[in-house]
Amino acid sequence: MKVVGIIPSRLQSSRLPQKALIDIDGLPMVVHVLKRAQMSLILDKVCVATDSAEIFDAVVKHGGEALMTSNAHKNGTERVAEASKHFNADIIVNIQGDEPLLDPSHIDEAVKALQDDRDINVSIPVTAYSVKNSSSDIKAVLDKDNNILYCSRTDLPSDARGKVSTMWKMCFIVSFRKSFLSQYVSWPQTPLEKIEYNEYLRILENGHKIKAVQVRHAEISVDTPEDLAIVREKMKKDKLKNSYNRLV
Repeated sequence: MKVVGIIPSRLQSSRLPQKALIDIDGLPMVVHVLKRAQMSLILDKVCVATDSAEIFDAVVKHGGEALMTSNAHKNGTERVAEASKHFNADIIVNIQGDEPLLDPSHIDEAVKALQDDRDINVSIPVTAYSVKNSSSDIKAVLDKDNNILYCSRTDLPSDARGKVSTMWKMCFIVSFRKSFLSQYVSWPQTPLEKIEYNEYLRILENGHKIKAVQVRHAEISVDTPEDLAIVREKMKKDKLKNSYNRLV
């Protein structure tokens, strides 16, 4: 079963302009994501999909593979779907380009869910989370079989009537069967997807399941200047970085 990881990346970002190319300890952010994804034990290939010549050039300069894609995509999943047409693969993994502290083992765990169960078409890691009122992070509620019931930028479940000490935060390493990914992009955007600005609700609104894979110690993504400052500090002590930073 061939597995390809695709990192969608663009320059436009309302809260942190050109964040894909922001320097973090000597490397552009997207290059950290690429190098760490390449450390996965389960991916046969990793590439960056972008509509930016600057990102393309930065990836190639650091020894990575990149593909130019349309600038008309509404979200990263649509960009990944376009890039996936270049690969003969069974599983496509959408790896968010703003997670420079990505743990490669989380990729392996997400993919293994699809390899172990033919009935699963999509899987997303989730990690225990306690920060309140963070609209940058998407929280999920799960059923008893670890399928995602709903996911939102609002805190879930509600603490209006009872204390909620721990939530599940979605980590954006999304494994798709390639055939299902093609089906996903054939659907129009759905009402809740538009309201929440959350492309994965398109799957739930069309009546399909998303398997949640529980992982530990997932780090934050970079959405704001505050996130960037935290990640830069963490990267100074990061052990994985030392295994690839000296090679680039």
